[in-house]
Amino acid sequence: MKVSKIGIAASLMFFAGVVAAGIADDFKNASNSTGCDAIPYSSERETCKRADVDGWCKSKKWSCDDLDPSGLNRNIDNVNSKISDLKKEQSDLESKRNNAKDDSERRDYDDKIKDKKNQIEALQAKVDAWKKQIDSERSLARDRQDVGERCIAERKTVQKAFADAKYKVERESDADAKQYASKLVSIYDSEAKGHQEAIDITQKGIDKCKGMR
Repeated sequence: MKVSKIGIAASLMFFAGVVAAGIADDFKNASNSTGCDAIPYSSERETCKRADVDGWCKSKKWSCDDLDPSGLNRNIDNVNSKISDLKKEQSDLESKRNNAKDDSERRDYDDKIKDKKNQIEALQAKVDAWKKQIDSERSLARDRQDVGERCIAERKTVQKAFADAKYKVERESDADAKQYASKLVSIYDSEAKGHQEAIDITQKGIDKCKGMR
Protein backbone atom coordinates (compact mmCIF):
# COMPACT_ATOMS: atom_id res chain seq x y z
CA MET A 1 0.00 0.00 0.00
CA LYS A 2 1.35 3.38 -1.01
CA VAL A 3 1.53 6.23 1.48
CA SER A 4 0.74 9.62 0.04
CA LYS A 5 3.30 12.39 0.13
CA ILE A 6 0.76 14.57 1.89
CA GLY A 7 0.37 11.97 4.63
CA ILE A 8 4.13 11.72 5.13
CA ALA A 9 4.48 15.46 5.28
CA ALA A 10 1.69 15.73 7.80
CA SER A 11 3.30 13.09 9.99
CA LEU A 12 6.66 14.82 9.89
CA MET A 13 5.08 18.13 10.82
CA PHE A 14 3.27 16.46 13.70
CA PHE A 15 6.44 14.88 15.12
CA ALA A 16 8.38 18.09 14.64
CA GLY A 17 5.73 19.88 16.63
CA VAL A 18 5.92 17.29 19.39
CA VAL A 19 9.72 17.60 19.57
CA ALA A 20 9.52 21.40 19.60
CA ALA A 21 6.93 21.31 22.38
CA GLY A 22 9.13 18.90 24.28
CA ILE A 23 12.13 21.21 24.07
CA ALA A 24 10.07 24.19 25.20
CA ASP A 25 8.68 22.19 28.13
CA ASP A 26 12.18 21.06 29.11
CA PHE A 27 13.34 24.67 29.12
CA LYS A 28 10.32 25.80 31.10
CA ASN A 29 10.76 23.10 33.74
CA ALA A 30 14.50 23.78 33.96
CA SER A 31 13.93 27.51 34.41
CA ASN A 32 11.79 26.77 37.48
CA SER A 33 14.40 24.44 38.98
CA THR A 34 17.69 24.83 40.79
CA GLY A 35 21.05 23.10 40.68
CA CYS A 36 21.56 20.34 38.14
CA ASP A 37 17.80 20.15 37.49
CA ALA A 38 18.04 23.61 35.87
CA ILE A 39 19.81 21.97 32.92
CA PRO A 40 17.32 20.97 30.19
CA TYR A 41 19.76 18.71 28.35
CA SER A 42 19.93 15.16 29.71
CA SER A 43 23.62 14.60 28.97
CA GLU A 44 24.87 17.70 30.81
CA ARG A 45 22.28 17.25 33.55
CA GLU A 46 23.40 13.69 34.28
CA THR A 47 27.06 14.73 34.23
CA CYS A 48 26.23 17.41 36.76
CA LYS A 49 24.34 15.00 39.00
CA ARG A 50 27.08 12.36 38.91
CA ALA A 51 29.54 14.81 40.45
CA ASP A 52 29.64 13.95 44.15
CA VAL A 53 30.01 17.45 45.59
CA ASP A 54 28.09 16.62 48.75
CA GLY A 55 30.17 13.50 49.40
CA TRP A 56 33.59 15.11 48.94
CA CYS A 57 32.96 18.73 49.94
CA LYS A 58 30.38 18.49 52.70
CA SER A 59 30.39 15.00 54.22
CA LYS A 60 34.18 14.65 54.36
CA LYS A 61 36.53 17.04 56.08
CA TRP A 62 39.08 18.95 53.99
CA SER A 63 39.89 21.84 56.34
CA CYS A 64 43.00 21.77 58.53
CA ASP A 65 41.95 24.70 60.73
CA ASP A 66 41.79 22.45 63.79
CA LEU A 67 45.33 21.12 63.26
CA ASP A 68 48.49 22.85 64.48
CA PRO A 69 51.64 20.70 64.27
CA SER A 70 53.82 23.84 64.19
CA GLY A 71 52.32 24.98 67.48
CA LEU A 72 52.99 21.57 68.97
CA ASN A 73 56.59 21.79 67.80
CA ARG A 74 56.94 25.13 69.57
CA ASN A 75 55.51 23.58 72.71
CA ILE A 76 58.05 20.77 72.45
CA ASP A 77 60.93 23.21 72.03
CA ASN A 78 59.80 25.21 75.06
CA VAL A 79 59.37 22.12 77.23
CA ASN A 80 62.67 20.61 76.07
CA SER A 81 64.34 23.83 77.18
CA LYS A 82 62.65 23.47 80.58
CA ILE A 83 63.75 19.82 80.78
CA SER A 84 67.30 20.88 80.02
CA ASP A 85 67.18 23.40 82.89
CA LEU A 86 65.75 20.79 85.26
CA LYS A 87 68.47 18.31 84.34
CA LYS A 88 71.11 20.92 85.09
CA GLU A 89 69.45 21.62 88.44
CA GLN A 90 69.34 17.88 89.12
CA SER A 91 73.02 17.56 88.28
CA ASP A 92 73.88 20.41 90.66
CA LEU A 93 71.85 18.78 93.42
CA GLU A 94 73.58 15.45 92.85
CA SER A 95 76.95 17.17 93.14
CA LYS A 96 75.90 18.81 96.38
CA ARG A 97 74.55 15.53 97.72
CA ASN A 98 77.90 13.88 97.08
CA ASN A 99 79.51 16.58 99.21
CA ALA A 100 76.87 16.47 101.95
CA LYS A 101 78.19 16.70 105.51
CA ASP A 102 75.83 14.14 107.00
CA ASP A 103 72.98 11.73 106.25
CA SER A 104 70.30 14.28 107.06
CA GLU A 105 71.63 16.72 104.50
CA ARG A 106 72.07 13.88 102.00
CA ARG A 107 68.42 12.81 102.46
CA ASP A 108 67.30 16.39 101.90
CA TYR A 109 69.17 16.48 98.60
CA ASP A 110 67.76 13.06 97.67
CA ASP A 111 64.22 14.41 98.08
CA LYS A 112 65.01 17.43 95.95
CA ILE A 113 66.63 15.25 93.28
CA LYS A 114 63.61 12.96 93.25
CA ASP A 115 61.33 15.95 92.77
CA LYS A 116 63.40 17.11 89.79
CA LYS A 117 63.27 13.63 88.26
CA ASN A 118 59.50 13.54 88.65
CA GLN A 119 59.18 16.92 86.95
CA ILE A 120 61.44 15.78 84.11
CA GLU A 121 59.48 12.56 83.61
CA ALA A 122 56.16 14.42 83.55
CA LEU A 123 57.42 16.92 81.00
CA GLN A 124 59.02 14.20 78.89
CA ALA A 125 55.69 12.37 78.80
CA LYS A 126 54.11 15.53 77.42
CA VAL A 127 56.81 15.80 74.76
CA ASP A 128 56.31 12.16 73.72
CA ALA A 129 52.53 12.64 73.52
CA TRP A 130 52.94 15.81 71.44
CA LYS A 131 55.30 14.02 69.04
CA LYS A 132 52.69 11.33 68.45
CA GLN A 133 50.05 14.00 67.99
CA ILE A 134 52.23 15.75 65.42
CA ASP A 135 52.55 12.53 63.41
CA SER A 136 48.79 12.06 63.61
CA GLU A 137 48.01 15.63 62.56
CA ARG A 138 50.42 15.48 59.63
CA SER A 139 48.75 12.28 58.46
CA LEU A 140 45.34 13.94 58.79
CA ALA A 141 46.63 16.94 56.83
CA ARG A 142 47.67 14.66 53.97
CA ASP A 143 44.29 12.94 53.96
CA ARG A 144 42.38 16.22 54.08
CA GLN A 145 44.48 17.65 51.27
CA ASP A 146 43.46 14.68 49.13
CA VAL A 147 39.81 15.22 50.04
CA GLY A 148 40.06 18.92 49.22
CA GLU A 149 41.59 18.23 45.83
CA ARG A 150 38.85 15.72 45.02
CA CYS A 151 36.24 18.23 46.21
CA ILE A 152 37.59 20.82 43.78
CA ALA A 153 37.60 18.28 40.95
CA GLU A 154 33.94 17.45 41.61
CA ARG A 155 32.99 21.13 41.67
CA LYS A 156 34.84 21.74 38.41
CA THR A 157 32.86 18.91 36.83
CA VAL A 158 29.67 20.69 37.85
CA GLN A 159 31.01 24.00 36.56
CA LYS A 160 31.77 22.44 33.18
CA ALA A 161 28.28 20.94 32.98
CA PHE A 162 26.77 24.38 33.55
CA ALA A 163 29.17 25.98 31.08
CA ASP A 164 28.28 23.41 28.41
CA ALA A 165 24.57 23.88 29.13
CA LYS A 166 24.96 27.67 28.91
CA TYR A 167 26.69 27.35 25.53
CA LYS A 168 23.85 25.24 24.15
CA VAL A 169 21.04 27.31 25.69
CA GLU A 170 22.46 30.53 24.23
CA ARG A 171 22.44 28.89 20.80
CA GLU A 172 19.07 27.16 21.05
CA SER A 173 17.07 27.65 17.84
CA ASP A 174 13.63 26.70 19.12
CA ALA A 175 11.58 29.89 19.31
CA ASP A 176 9.36 28.76 22.20
CA ALA A 177 12.34 27.60 24.25
CA LYS A 178 14.29 30.83 23.74
CA GLN A 179 12.01 32.77 26.08
CA TYR A 180 13.53 30.85 29.00
CA ALA A 181 17.14 31.19 27.87
CA SER A 182 18.05 34.38 29.76
CA LYS A 183 16.70 33.00 33.04
CA LEU A 184 18.61 29.75 32.56
CA VAL A 185 21.83 31.58 31.74
CA SER A 186 21.40 33.64 34.91
CA ILE A 187 20.99 30.43 36.93
CA TYR A 188 24.13 28.92 35.38
CA ASP A 189 26.18 32.05 36.03
CA SER A 190 25.05 32.09 39.66
CA GLU A 191 25.81 28.39 40.10
CA ALA A 192 29.25 28.77 38.51
CA LYS A 193 30.04 31.74 40.74
CA GLY A 194 28.98 29.87 43.86
CA HIS A 195 31.12 26.88 43.00
CA GLN A 196 34.10 29.11 42.17
CA GLU A 197 33.87 30.86 45.52
CA ALA A 198 33.75 27.46 47.21
CA ILE A 199 36.72 26.28 45.14
CA ASP A 200 38.76 29.33 46.19
CA ILE A 201 38.00 28.68 49.86
CA THR A 202 38.82 24.99 49.49
CA GLN A 203 42.10 25.80 47.74
CA LYS A 204 43.15 27.97 50.69
CA GLY A 205 42.36 25.03 52.95
CA ILE A 206 44.46 22.72 50.76
CA ASP A 207 47.38 25.16 50.88
CA LYS A 208 47.16 25.25 54.67
CA CYS A 209 47.16 21.45 54.82
CA LYS A 210 50.18 21.33 52.52
CA GLY A 211 52.08 23.56 54.93
CA MET A 212 51.59 21.02 57.68
CA ARG A 213 52.97 17.99 55.84
